[in-house]
Amino acid sequence: MRFVGERFGTFKFVPHGCRNQEPMDIALPRTESVGPVHGSGRKDLMIQSDYQISILEDLSRRDFTINAIAFDLGSQELHDPFDGLSDLEAQTIRAVGSPEERFYEDATRILRGLRFACQLRFGIEGETWEAISNNLDLLNNKTISEDGTYTFVIPRDAIGKEFLLGFVAHPVHTLTLWDASGALKQFIPWLNALKSIVTENGITAFDQTKKLLHTLERPSFLSHHQINQIHPNVLIAGLSAFAEDHDHALHLCRQFYLHQFPHNHPARVDCDVVAWLLENMHVLEEHDPAGMRPSAFEKLFCSQKGKQLLCLIHGIELVSSKHAASTQRLHTALQLYGHYCANTYPRLISGSDIINLGIIPGVQFRDLLDKIRDAQLVHKIQTKQDAHQYLKNLI
Repeated sequence: MRFVGERFGTFKFVPHGCRNQEPMDIALPRTESVGPVHGSGRKDLMIQSDYQISILEDLSRRDFTINAIAFDLGSQELHDPFDGLSDLEAQTIRAVGSPEERFYEDATRILRGLRFACQLRFGIEGETWEAISNNLDLLNNKTISEDGTYTFVIPRDAIGKEFLLGFVAHPVHTLTLWDASGALKQFIPWLNALKSIVTENGITAFDQTKKLLHTLERPSFLSHHQINQIHPNVLIAGLSAFAEDHDHALHLCRQFYLHQFPHNHPARVDCDVVAWLLENMHVLEEHDPAGMRPSAFEKLFCSQKGKQLLCLIHGIELVSSKHAASTQRLHTALQLYGHYCANTYPRLISGSDIINLGIIPGVQFRDLLDKIRDAQLVHKIQTKQDAHQYLKNLI
């Protein structure tokens, strides 16, 4: 156990025998109050940890009733002064005490409430919902720094974190709640603007985007691609699939630091991969996979991001009015994926093998490697000996 937060009175605890697990936070009871200068940011609160305060005092500073429940290990008593258990049973998000006061103290609670509702598929109690909708402006409060520049009291990555955690859990529900509360118009205006664009299907681009997200999450779709869940990269790229500027999703990724989670986190987004997906999502409209060199198809699709690209293209095709030719190209690509990508074939020839035959690295060098790989992927050659003989014939 180690003490890491003097201000918040927090210990990091890793139980014996669980060295590779994320540490648990153990926080001392504390009081929180609004100071003379308050911008509704967490850092603005005057916080004092005090192990002697009552459990009721400690629970009264919590954000929502479902988080204001405590269990006394000594007496084996459950403390639930704000009826959080009833809200859990009713699947309701309700602020502790006055919602207006809770959100004024810390405006990130506004988005946390939306996130909890999305992750848990809970409803939001009326007064809490009204306070969420009425206090979104708090999230854009600014403070002046020592160098005279203005910065947001609530960091943009904090907004990105709450959006992404809810979005990855339930994409369509997240867009629905953010839209209804006004958060979508406030923070992702280009996505809100999709409601004024009518697609070829006769529905708005916003509704078509939600339809795409729903399709990407369908069990039958996931089963078809042999995955348990759709990658967050695909979900974020899908947000601007029907926007006039496809780069909107990339800007969203960078503006709100959606890449903030570590690589092993289920909500991890790679903004560079999102950019690549957006750049290539119409590749089958420009190139017939049946005419692609096997090595070119492999480079494009036989990787983790390649599989994500195929999922995105397939999802867009399912919810769009595509011509038969486009549908056939997708069908061909899915078949070729199973043929070329299902198994990983180790390369039979390396660059040094070609150099040993007197070929200087250059355009011809890469072409020879690709031709040998083409022959291997279509099972024309299967052994190193076959590959060396094939190479000699090419030269």
